[in-house]
Amino acid sequence: MNDRALSELRDLARRDAELGAESARLRQRDLDVSDIRARAEAIDAFFATYSLTDEARRATVAVAREELARRNAELESASAALARSRDEDARIHAQHSVDRARDHIAVAEASMRRAEADVTSLEQKASALPDELAELERRANAQVTGARGLIDWASREHADLFVAAGQVDARRERVIREAHEIASMLLGDPTHGATVAQALERVEARLTAH
Repeated sequence: MNDRALSELRDLARRDAELGAESARLRQRDLDVSDIRARAEAIDAFFATYSLTDEARRATVAVAREELARRNAELESASAALARSRDEDARIHAQHSVDRARDHIAVAEASMRRAEADVTSLEQKASALPDELAELERRANAQVTGARGLIDWASREHADLFVAAGQVDARRERVIREAHEIASMLLGDPTHGATVAQALERVEARLTAH
């Protein structure tokens, strides 16, 4: 067997593995860049509407509090009517009014709690997102700041990674083609369809067999 060709095939297998690892690294980086951009866009969108959303949620809290106050006044009035009742029918009717007022209060209190929880949730998110933005900037490992800066950077980085990955793939295709030509020559059989590593294994197995 041609020792020089076998040595060259082994070298091509090594280069194929290196290029494969580089291609995988570039594509993983592109996935990371896409994730950074998606989160930066979400953060940018959040703060773009934050003031209006906060205003709307606080207005909902105010309405809920007004409703609860009205329901409490309703209970107070119904309780006073019950206290004034003199006959059984009047007391029964007044008690029903008291019970309804208490049910209304329970509903109003639940609505107010939900409205207040929405305001708290929005505040907590607004407080946490700057830290996430700083982490995104760290992951980007570039001289960019802010959500818009990250979005613009991600667009450029994606384009660069796309070109780089294409170049690596083209180099790898040439290595694979050359490796198959050598392996097929050494074996006397075509090896197309196999990986470079598999083609080398076949050649080395033939060598061991002889």
